[in-house]
Amino acid sequence: MNHRVFQIATALCIVFGLTVHAFAGLEGLKNSYGKAETISGKFTQTLTHKDSGSIEKRAGEFFIQRPELVRWVTKTPFEELLIVNNDAVWNYLVDEEIIYKYPPDLAKENQNSLRFLLGDKDVETDFYIEDGNGAGHYLLFPKDPTTNLVEAEIWIDTANYVIRRITIIDFYGNSNDITFTDVVFDKNLDQSLFKFIPPKGITVEDNTKQ
Repeated sequence: MNHRVFQIATALCIVFGLTVHAFAGLEGLKNSYGKAETISGKFTQTLTHKDSGSIEKRAGEFFIQRPELVRWVTKTPFEELLIVNNDAVWNYLVDEEIIYKYPPDLAKENQNSLRFLLGDKDVETDFYIEDGNGAGHYLLFPKDPTTNLVEAEIWIDTANYVIRRITIIDFYGNSNDITFTDVVFDKNLDQSLFKFIPPKGITVEDNTKQ
């Protein structure tokens, strides 16, 4: 799977609530993400590659609807579209004029490590949790680390229980840091947002039959 899709797919798991009792900030997400049918907003993303020291900065917007419909749009510094629907995972690199198509189950597999934030698991079942610096800041260490996730940090606005920032560290020490703004719950989303028809003349690399 395209490495960029791995990074985004893992990050997408932050969008809905969870069941947890020991940490007040995390528990508060039950009343925001846990009850939301849709969530939308803007993001700024910084990808840091440990070995090369290179840093990529991106910005865009996202739209998500339960149970697992996603539209993640990178607008700068280049255009990229990620759509997850019942048919496939579509990754359209506009400037490169190429589309990668993956089976929908692949997105689910890459979200398992943070399924508690979709409301499916108790965070304390799969993670060791530590308080960070200040209210609403937590350090998460998976009991069974994966290549895509060995450590995470989460910052929660305890006034309204909105996730403002999350950082994910992978096995290689690369970090994926995302800050969220203008987050809106339960906005009526047009279902066309989650549909995708490849534009004519654009190469499609179909990985659904491998």
